[in-house]
Amino acid sequence: MNEFHDMNRKDLCIFLKRFNQLSYMIVAISMMSFFLISVSGCSKTEKPINESPACHITSPEPGSTFEQGTEITISAIAEDTDGKITEIVLYIDGSRVGSISFPYNFTWNTEGEYSGRHTIKIIATDEEGGLAFDEIEIIITKQGSEWETDTVTDYDGNSYRTIRIGQQWWMAENLKTTHFSDGSEIPLVESSANWSNLHYSEKAYCYYDNSQTNAISFGALYTWAAAMNGAVTSEMNPSGVQGICPCEWHLPSDAEWIELEMFLGMSFSEADAFGWRGTDEGDKMKTTSGWVQDGNGTNASGFSALPAGQRVLGPFIGLGEMSLFWSSTEYVNITYLAFNRTLSYQHSGVGWFRSSHYYGYPKNFGFSVRCIKN
Repeated sequence: MNEFHDMNRKDLCIFLKRFNQLSYMIVAISMMSFFLISVSGCSKTEKPINESPACHITSPEPGSTFEQGTEITISAIAEDTDGKITEIVLYIDGSRVGSISFPYNFTWNTEGEYSGRHTIKIIATDEEGGLAFDEIEIIITKQGSEWETDTVTDYDGNSYRTIRIGQQWWMAENLKTTHFSDGSEIPLVESSANWSNLHYSEKAYCYYDNSQTNAISFGALYTWAAAMNGAVTSEMNPSGVQGICPCEWHLPSDAEWIELEMFLGMSFSEADAFGWRGTDEGDKMKTTSGWVQDGNGTNASGFSALPAGQRVLGPFIGLGEMSLFWSSTEYVNITYLAFNRTLSYQHSGVGWFRSSHYYGYPKNFGFSVRCIKN
């Protein structure tokens, strides 16, 4: 019996010892929790994150065209939802013009500015140093006859007006030469049957309706092989393809047409699409008269495109209605098709189309040619 009671007392001592240890641990944990809660309750409140301001150029419209000397009103709006706008700074072509104050207007006198694309940018700052910006591009053109700055002459002695559009120098008239620059003749094909039998690799030219009068007004229509004169396809900018063009001039690539279109106001996504692209870029290229059903353009660019029509597989179509121009770029892996550009009396944009289910048109069609300076 004594041994039994001794064992119970021993077990009880062990139990009490462990109970005391556990109690100490609970007390320690409780005190630590209280400490953490107390510290947390006394911590400093975090500062709210600053919301960046917003700003937008409301005038002029992106891609707008102005003649040199025009006073352009630059207007903007800006707001800050959790504070206030402290400054709006205006930049033109990357150069700081200065701060503009509410209502955020500035008058830009473009007298003496170069013709071409210009960048307008604003940067808004709030009281916490948050920034926002907006940027647009506009176009300034030379006035009147200043567009026609030079001429170029082909092998036959034909002289063409030329014009600078952005950083490119274009012929302002359609090519009408009957010889390549080395003096070799370009085959004249007048018969509809003979034209329809042309292989896509054959060189040929004609005048619309085989009329010398049309030749004077609208130039000649060429197959792609004649336009290229044996050169291989190029999508480079510049193309490097002299082709049918006079010395020191070349046939523009698809990329060079895109550069022209973007200078006149298209975004790259528009210029890289097919169908009728852009808004008024085609009107800026078309002459102010000569297009049927009042489909004339503004000729704001000085490109002076006339509706020269085209020759398909034999017949002539589209005089007065459309104008199509070759590029030096053929469709990838489709050797009988090449890219072109189209203007129409029915559209103010510029066309880049599919033929059948492909992009481009057959190389044995007859299109106009515009050359671009090296």
